[in-house]
Amino acid sequence: MNQGYFVPEHINAFSTMVSQLISVGITITDDDKCISLLCYFPYSWDSLAIVLGCSATNLNFDDVVESFLLEEMR
Repeated sequence: MNQGYFVPEHINAFSTMVSQLISVGITITDDDKCISLLCYFPYSWDSLAIVLGCSATNLNFDDVVESFLLEEMR
């Protein structure tokens, strides 16, 4: 993800990549999607990614997406 793009654009690009992987038969768990999404954002988003990664015992992809969207709105 490059600086200057909006969060929804990044999430859509990420979801497209996940869909492409699934379409060729690769199994991706919800945890894998969460961890990959947390790593997908640039350095400027590291503080949120660290908080989400450390505070949750069971990551939920929709919750991670919502957290990024809410942070961007803030």
